[in-house]
Amino acid sequence: MAKQTVSLAFAVTAMIFAIFSILLSVGGPSETTPGSELNFDLQQFEGKLARLEAQLERVEKTSAIPFEDDSDVEKPGPVALDTEEEIVEEEGAETDDPENSLAIRISGLQTRIEALESDPIQRGFRYLDSDSAKLRAEGVKALEELARSDPQALAAIQDMMNDPSEDVRWWSIDSLADIDSKESIPLLMNMLDDSSAKVRREAINSLGRLGASDAGPQLAGFLDSEDPETRAYAADAIGKVKFAGASEALVASLDDKNGRVRSEAIWSLAEIGAKNAAPALRKIYNEDPGDNRYTLVRSLKMLGDNEPFNAEFKRLSAQAIESEDQNKRTEAIRSLTYFAKAEAKSVFQQLTKDPNKRVRDYASWALRDDRRRR
Repeated sequence: MAKQTVSLAFAVTAMIFAIFSILLSVGGPSETTPGSELNFDLQQFEGKLARLEAQLERVEKTSAIPFEDDSDVEKPGPVALDTEEEIVEEEGAETDDPENSLAIRISGLQTRIEALESDPIQRGFRYLDSDSAKLRAEGVKALEELARSDPQALAAIQDMMNDPSEDVRWWSIDSLADIDSKESIPLLMNMLDDSSAKVRREAINSLGRLGASDAGPQLAGFLDSEDPETRAYAADAIGKVKFAGASEALVASLDDKNGRVRSEAIWSLAEIGAKNAAPALRKIYNEDPGDNRYTLVRSLKMLGDNEPFNAEFKRLSAQAIESEDQNKRTEAIRSLTYFAKAEAKSVFQQLTKDPNKRVRDYASWALRDDRRRR
């Protein structure tokens, strides 16, 4: 393993010196001769790089930094950060200059080779200084667990929120929420002004996850965003931070053209205890609940209106037990699990003895303690 790594390092070093010599002797690509000597040599180096990347991939199989899917939040593009091919594609897209593209590729390979000689923690710190945005993002994730207890690692991740790459900034913000870094809340609030809409949305989401009550007024301001996804993130975060001052704005969002915004607004009104919103929610439930029927039922129950909950619970319990259509029975079980899991426990227990195996399986599934309700 060590010999293989040293050999790769020597190979990269030799390539760098060779490229430097070519650039000095040729002086850059000719504007009038597309098939110049430099372009020909670059093509040769492309082949060498491909072979070097294949060798590196074999080395990394025993020492790559693992990634864990530790959040229900949808991640942006750079999720699989383990292959040099992706780094090449990303960096190559940033410039049409063959010299710069090749230099970045070699730099990324050299960083990986050197980092393989380090322990995972030091490798993470080293990746933060890479020319490759994907490697920097990988460094952030590698330091995430350490940052829970180590101030240096935490500060390093916080610093990466200033990175020129929006993906690196995204991962930094997400990591700070993953480790529940409440001390980072002021810094995350500053990211609400980021130039990238994707980064702003993740800042909104992370502030909600951290329960940043001080951010309530700023989050409410995003309910007027032209971007529906941003409005949905804001409506969700307002409920999580319990910002009661946004109740009127959330009621207005019940008429939003975007279905996700409406759904998030319904639940957040319940989370902030906006009893004044109960009549508006009841009106929607009575007239056109759509896909939000059970979210409305749960929300109204939380706000003191139990009638819809009781009616739906009775109807679905009967459907789960008595319907001749097994699909309707399993559908009723799923719905009860979503909005009345605790109340329907006796129904599920009864159905675990049902003659229909599919119904029994669904009932057993509903009784599991790890079922997510929202």
